[in-house]
Parts: sequence; structure tokens; C-alpha cells
Amino acid sequence: MIRLEKLEKGTYFEDAFKVSFRYDPETVEKIKKLAYRRYLPEDRAWEIPASELVHLVDIMGVENINIDSRYLEGIIKKEAGVAAKTSEGVKERLKGIKPIIAYPFKTKPFPHQIEAFNVGNKCTDLLLADDQGLGKTKESIDIAVSRKEEIGKCLIVCGVNSVKYNWSEEIKIHSDESSIVIDGKTVDKRLSQIREWIYGNAYFGIINIESLRNEKIMDLIYDSCKNEIIGAVIVDEIHKAKNGMCSQGRSVRNLNCKVRIGLSGTPMNKAEDLWNILTWLRVEKRSFYSFRNRYCIMGGYGGYKVVGHKNLDELNEELNKVMLRRKKEEVLDLPPKLYKTEFIELTRKQQLLYKEIKQGIVENLESIMEIPNPLSCTVRLRQLTGGLFGDDNPKLDRIKDILEEITESGHKALIFSQWEKVTEVYKDALKEYNPAYIVGDVEVEDRQKEVYRFQNDPECKVAIGTIGAMGTGFTMNKASYVFFVDKKYWEAENRQAEDRAHRIGVDHTVNIISLVAKNTIDEGIEELLRENKELFDRVIEGKGSRIDIKAILTKILKL
Repeated sequence: MIRLEKLEKGTYFEDAFKVSFRYDPETVEKIKKLAYRRYLPEDRAWEIPASELVHLVDIMGVENINIDSRYLEGIIKKEAGVAAKTSEGVKERLKGIKPIIAYPFKTKPFPHQIEAFNVGNKCTDLLLADDQGLGKTKESIDIAVSRKEEIGKCLIVCGVNSVKYNWSEEIKIHSDESSIVIDGKTVDKRLSQIREWIYGNAYFGIINIESLRNEKIMDLIYDSCKNEIIGAVIVDEIHKAKNGMCSQGRSVRNLNCKVRIGLSGTPMNKAEDLWNILTWLRVEKRSFYSFRNRYCIMGGYGGYKVVGHKNLDELNEELNKVMLRRKKEEVLDLPPKLYKTEFIELTRKQQLLYKEIKQGIVENLESIMEIPNPLSCTVRLRQLTGGLFGDDNPKLDRIKDILEEITESGHKALIFSQWEKVTEVYKDALKEYNPAYIVGDVEVEDRQKEVYRFQNDPECKVAIGTIGAMGTGFTMNKASYVFFVDKKYWEAENRQAEDRAHRIGVDHTVNIISLVAKNTIDEGIEELLRENKELFDRVIEGKGSRIDIKAILTKILKL
């Protein structure tokens, strides 16, 4: 049972409620499904805007909510009004759906993909924000190819460099069109490839977003859009361009073409992150500062820091003019993800080294607080628990135990770490499983080959990689186990990584196992990721106060 209390004045939202409950991991996970929520560490409670009440009821059920009856009546009325948005409502909406135009799909679409196809053929601006693993790549390819005659050529901008070649493969799978990957090592080579694409027969051109920072490249693409040679642009991982003040964000905003499609499976919980995207999609006409003043509550020193949000119903209405978002549970009968934490104990030798490193951090804490990235002081501790220093590695030992059991039954596994040095330890130790290996040092064009080997070679039973390199853009749904040796501070990246396995085509349960060393920084990070990930977000994005930084370090170091 959760308790809802109306606040006279919210800390983060104008019209707000406080959500209180006895700590329960499942309830925390449900609360995190809300688009807008903030943790109140002093109250050990959550704050949500009134606009999220109906969604809270959807998630928790009316019978599990203790609230003043006058508010409850209003919630129930609203709930009835949004019934179509519930899982059953979406499935009913998709029942018997057919394409609005005749189109020879090369690969058979799911009903939700037909819906995206229909929407994409009726509009010029679209934000495909489906959950990870629902096939946004196929959806956008089908839309672009079906509109080829009116478009001319279609440019694909990859927010993550490594997925350029994945797009090339997906185009081959889902269409009969050809593509050119713009991957030259020099600017002159990339310019030559762009011209080859523009004046050649290939329909799709594929480029990474970082290349758009170059003025010559951007000028060539801009002129091609202006002259209607490029009639459509697909921006994958468009949340990477959320900052409209940086060169990447400005470049995306200058991609002026007839059809614009943005893809993102990562929820954006901050109103200010939507301005650049909505501006490019032609639904937002205001300046950034006018937009921010409308939807953000400013505070902090000098009033320059976003401390909360307002008018969220209005913002959601604007967003929904261009956004199509479906959740896995709404449109697919995928087997569930099962989460488990495996606790291990450091060896005596590791404990002594851990204590020594930690003591050094504590003694220098005040000076650490002044450096640009204070969380970097924890890297050695985290790498130690992953087994980087010395011959002892209880996490590796536990993974070996599990692999020995599961591979006998034909199961495959993904193993993630943040650091290449850590992944090297696991790659060398698990050679008997013929591991695929995807990290930053692996050439981008070779990563797709490793994915193919993992997906198709029965002798390749494990894929090992960094969250940054292997955690985005790849389909690795042959895995039924996902191990995290360590995690990113940004939970969205961890979820994105685990969803390499939990995607369309999965016919088995996906087991997500977090390896946590007892009485170490691992425990503190797991707790914060569950209870107050927004604190991490603020600090990582450079928006955290000194108090925020100290709160994190105190929590994770158990000071």
C-alpha cells in the first residue's frame, strides 16, 4: 500500500503529491516507470506532479493507493479517460490493423510496426520512441522506402558511431535498397563518399552525428537538403542531440528536409532536453529560453539551475503531436526479464587493498570535491571489485560457475563492464566459450561481424563487451543471460545494454544478473540506482551541486 499526500508547494513540481511507502524494490521499479518523478532523500519518499496521478493508478492499481477521497474521485475519472492507453487498449487498437498503402514488406511486420508505418506515411515529422527492442530500425526503413518517390534520398544520422554498420545490415534485411556508409578516416574522404552517395544510385546514406560538426560536411549536406536531393533524414538515438547549444544539436536542427524521423528508446525525463528535438520536428517555434521558462522551474545560485518542472500536461500534449511510443508489454508477448543480484565476498587480499584505496579517498575528500569529475575517484575501487588488480576474482569465479551450468543446456550469455581493462580479464579467462568481443578498440566495421558470430555460431557461447560499445544498436537476442560486472551511473544506459537480449524474436526468459561485492561501493551504487538515480543524472551532466556530490560519495562509500 502506498500513501499519497497533496503538497501545498512541491520541491520539484508546482502541483505535486508526495508518494510514501515501506521500502520495496518492486514498488520502486513501478514508480520509476513514471515519466516525471523525483526522490526526496530526507523524507524517504517520492514527489510526482499531479499529471502523473492517473499513470500511477495504472501502474499500482486503485486498491493499492491510500489517498484523500476527493483526489481519488478525480483520478478515477481521469483513468477512464485514458483507458485506451493501457496495455489492453493498445492491443485492441492494433487488432486487425492493415497498411494504409500497398507496400511489399520484405520482412513481415508486427501489428505495432504496421501502425508506425501508417503514421509515418501520413506525416512529415515523427518521433519513434518505442521501447528498446521493438524494431524502430525496421519501422523507419519501411517508411523511408515506401516514400522513396517523393523523398529522393534518405540520410541516416547515427547518434552512436558503432551502429553505422548495423544500419547497413538492417537495410539489406528489410529492403532491396542499397546504402553507402560514410566512414572515411579523413574529412576529404568523407566528403568524397557523400558526393558518391548524392550523385550515385544508393538510396540510403549513413553517417555518424560527430561528422556533422565539420563545417564542410555540414554545408554539403545542408545544400543537398535545400536542393531536395536529400528529402528525408532519420536521426537514430536522437536524445544524443538534446543539447541545442552544442555543435551536434545545432547541426541536427539545420537538417532541413521534407521528412524528419527521430528514433529514441531512452525516456527523456527533463523538459529542457526536449526543446532541440521538438524544434527540429517543427512543433516548437519558441526560443530555448522561452521554452525553458514555460516548462522549467529555475532556482539555485543566481536562478540558473533547473530545479523542477511545470505545465507538464501542456508539454506532453505538444510532444504527442509528433511522438509514437509503445511499450513492450503493450504490443508484444515477450517472456519477462528476471532480475537477480548475486552477492560475492572479496578475498582477504582484496579487502585490504580496498580499504587502502578507500582510505586515500576519504583523506582527500575535500580536494576531490573540487575536481571537474569527482566520481572518477571511485574508478579504482570499482575496478578492484571487478577483479582487475591481482589474481583473485570472485565475480569471475561466480560467472564461471553459472556459465558451466547454463551453457550445457544451450544457453548463451552477455557480459558487460564499463572498462576495457576489465573486459580483457574476462575475455582471457573465458576462452573456452569462444567469446565474441566488442569494445572501443574493436574496429567499428568488425563489431557487426562479432554480433553475427554470437548470433549464429553455436560454439560462440558468450559475448563480452563494454556498456558503451556493446550496449547500443545491436540485436543479440540469442542470449538468455546478461551479467553486469559493474554498472554505469546512468541507469538508462544499463537498461539499454540489457535490452540487447530482450528484443523482438526472443522466445525465452532473459535473466539479468548484477554481480555485487558485499560491503563495498557496489552495494551503495545498486541502492542509489534503485532509489535516487536522478542524483546521479544531475552530477554526471554537470548540474549537480556540491551537496549532491557529497551525498553520492557518502552513500556509495558508506561514510
